[in-house]
Amino acid sequence: MKNVCILIGFLSSMLLTLFSCGKDESIHQESKVKLEKLFFAGYTGDTIRTTVTFGSGEITKMVITKWVNGEQLPGFEIDVPVNSITDTYDFEQLIAVGDEEGTLVYTFSGYDVQDKLIDASDLVVSVTLTDFGRLSKFDWKLTGQTTNGDDTTTDEMLDNVYRLHSDLSWEYDWGDPAGAGFDVLNQYCAWKYIGTELKADSIYLIKFGFLSGTPTIDKYAVLRLDDAGLWIQTFMDLSWLGDPYTEETPVMEKFVAIPKSSDFTPYRGENPANYNWATCTPGNY
Repeated sequence: MKNVCILIGFLSSMLLTLFSCGKDESIHQESKVKLEKLFFAGYTGDTIRTTVTFGSGEITKMVITKWVNGEQLPGFEIDVPVNSITDTYDFEQLIAVGDEEGTLVYTFSGYDVQDKLIDASDLVVSVTLTDFGRLSKFDWKLTGQTTNGDDTTTDEMLDNVYRLHSDLSWEYDWGDPAGAGFDVLNQYCAWKYIGTELKADSIYLIKFGFLSGTPTIDKYAVLRLDDAGLWIQTFMDLSWLGDPYTEETPVMEKFVAIPKSSDFTPYRGENPANYNWATCTPGNY
């Protein structure tokens, strides 16, 4: 009987609490800055979209800020004038490479004419880094090469760095020009991404040979790609070297991902202005 009384008392207390909460407008307050959606999931390169409406005529201005891991992103602030309660605002923002590095939140804050905060709502964004984003996020430094399964890495290769831009152009820093060989004779043009949103299948590197107006397209299969490394493989005609080389000799190159640095120097040791003998149109190969 005692246990039954305790249970009845507990349930009564719960009902009283719920009833009280229903009367407490501070808990069940209707939002004055209403977002069409409060959560968005997407990939780097996607566009975030939501529509904002307002539930108070006091709001004369909305300020949108961006937060990553609880810290406001400096330099990002969008001021939106609000003229009436019937106003709406269509928010669009591209998910950039780097947004995946923490919890991404956009805060929509409504203010009155005295800049007093009336209400605010958050849009939480879950970001997945695509392979395309990963390739353009880092520089890629050569760490090894095998030809027909044999290690053909030389010390001169180990300062070679590729930079793949998100606009589909690419640049090459061959390090010490003394060890660059025929690399110094090419105009480096564009790259092409083949694959799905999440996974790269292959990469094409487009360049122009010395004073040639016809592009050379080197096709590489992506064997491995993550934040640490990139392994790519192509097939080259090395039959002129004799057995065991053939017209389809596999050549694999391994790269390590490194942070982009101001030390990166395309056409290092040479004048970049001299490498402009052919028209390059990234995105059209």
